[in-house]
Amino acid sequence: PKGGFSRGRMAGVRALLAISLFTMVAVVPTNGQCYLLDSDATCEVCWKTSYADNSDKVGVTVVSECPDGVTEAWQIAPPDKMIALISYKVEWKVDLNLTAFPVLRPGADAKHIPHANIHSCIASRGACTPFVANTPGLATHTPAVVGNVAADGTETFLSEVKLTREQYTIIAHVRFFTPNADPALPPTKIDAAIGVSREVLKEVVEVSADSYISTAVMGALIFIVIGGIWYGFRKGVIDIDAVLEAIYSDEVTLPIDIVSGLGDVTAFTVSVFTIILYDPATVQVVPAAILFLAFAWVGSIYNAYHDMRQMWSIHMLKNHRAKFMQKLTSQLVQKTVKQARRLSSEMTDSPNGIQRRVSLAGEIVDNDKSNTMLERHLNQHIIDEAQEEHKFNVMLDLEVASREIRRKRGDVVTIVTESIPITAIQTYVLLNAESVSPITVITLIFAAVVLGAKASGLGMYKTARIKKEQCEVRFHDTFDVVLPDTGSARGKGDLEAGNNRVVPEAGNNRV
Repeated sequence: PKGGFSRGRMAGVRALLAISLFTMVAVVPTNGQCYLLDSDATCEVCWKTSYADNSDKVGVTVVSECPDGVTEAWQIAPPDKMIALISYKVEWKVDLNLTAFPVLRPGADAKHIPHANIHSCIASRGACTPFVANTPGLATHTPAVVGNVAADGTETFLSEVKLTREQYTIIAHVRFFTPNADPALPPTKIDAAIGVSREVLKEVVEVSADSYISTAVMGALIFIVIGGIWYGFRKGVIDIDAVLEAIYSDEVTLPIDIVSGLGDVTAFTVSVFTIILYDPATVQVVPAAILFLAFAWVGSIYNAYHDMRQMWSIHMLKNHRAKFMQKLTSQLVQKTVKQARRLSSEMTDSPNGIQRRVSLAGEIVDNDKSNTMLERHLNQHIIDEAQEEHKFNVMLDLEVASREIRRKRGDVVTIVTESIPITAIQTYVLLNAESVSPITVITLIFAAVVLGAKASGLGMYKTARIKKEQCEVRFHDTFDVVLPDTGSARGKGDLEAGNNRVVPEAGNNRV
C-alpha cells in the first residue's frame, strides 16, 4: 500500500541522516585529517584517548588534527626515491607546549614519551594509524624507542627504515600522557603522527667492472685447466679413464649426494622461514611450502641414511675384508633363504610328473627344515667357497648391483619429495617475490642441479635391474642355489616343456 511504502521510505531517510550525522561528528573535515586524506599535508594527526576510570583499559578515542601546542615534524624525512631493501636514516622531532600539555610520566621509571617509532603501511591495504599492528603483508614497524622532553618541550628521535618494493604510507608516531581536565579521572593518552607517501622501487643493479674482471680470470683459469688435461691426455701423461672412474666412484658420489641433498633442503628451510613467510607476494604459497618442506626433510634424511650405510660398507670392504664378507654373506643368506622358502611353498607338479624342488647347497628346502637350519648350512657353504677370489667377486658384484638399484630408487624418492616441489616453490618465489634474495637463488640452483642429476640417471634403471638379475643368476650358479622361478616366462616354458631341474641326493651334481 502507498502508506506502507511512505513509511519505509521515511525510515530509510532517517537512517541515512543518522549515518551522515555520525560521520560529521566522528570525522573532522578534510583539512583536519592531514596525511590520512592528503599525502602532501604536513600537519599532525592526534588520537586523544580518555578513560572513565582506572579499570578502563579501552577508553574513548577521538581523532583530529593536533591542537596548537602539539607539533611534530620531520628533521630527516624518508627520501623521495627509495630502493627496496636499502636502509634509510630518518629523524623526527616533537615540540610540546608544556603549559598547555604538561607531560606526565606513566610510571615511576617511565619516560615522558614511552613509545616512538616508524610505521610503514602498504597504501593499498587502508589507512595507516598508530594502531595498525606489525603484520606481514600489511604494515611493518621499526623498534620502539623512548625519550624525555627537554625544558623547552622538545625531543628528537632517530630510526632506520628498510622496506620491500611497494607503495607505502610512512608515519612517525609518538605517544605521551597529559592530565585529564577532570583531576578525578586517569591521564589522557595522546598518540601523534605525521606521514608521507613513498613508493619503494625495485633495486636496479648494474654489472660492475670487478664482476667482468673476476669472470674473465675464472674463465681463463678454467680454459688453462681444461687445456692442460687435454694436452696431458694426448701425450699419454694423464689416464682420462682412470680420472673419470675416480670422479664417478662411490667414494666421491655418495658424499656429494649427501651434501647436495641435505644442503638443498637446508637452503629451502632458510628460504621458507626468512623470505616466503614474510613476503606479501608469496604469503599464499606458505601452506604448500610448509608441506613440501616436511616431505623434503623426510626424503633427504632417508637417502642420507642409506648413502651413509653404503659408505660404511665400502669402508669395511677396504679395511676389514673378513668382517665385511661375514656381514655380506649373512645378508645374502637371509634373503636367499626367504626367497627359497617362498618358492618352496609354491611347488607344483610338472606335466611330466616330475616334481620341482628348491635346494640350497644341496639341501632341499621343505617343511622339515627350519629357516635357521638352512641359513646355517648355506652360510657355512658360502664362507668356504668364497675363499676363492673369483667366487668372492661374484658376491661383490651382486652387492654392487643391488647397491645401484637402491640408489636409483632413492633418486626417485628425492625427485618426488624434494627436487620437484622445491624447484616449483622457488621458481614461484623468484617470479613473484618483492625482491630476489640470494638464498632463493641458491636453493633454486641446488634443487635444479639435484633434479637434473637424479633424473638423468633414471634412464639406466632397466640396465641396472637386468645387471642385478644376471648377478643373482651367477651367484646362484656359483654357490649351488636352485631357485626355479615359476613367475618368469622361462620358468613357465620349462614347466610346459617338462624341463624342470631335479635336485638329486645331497653331494651329487645338479642335472
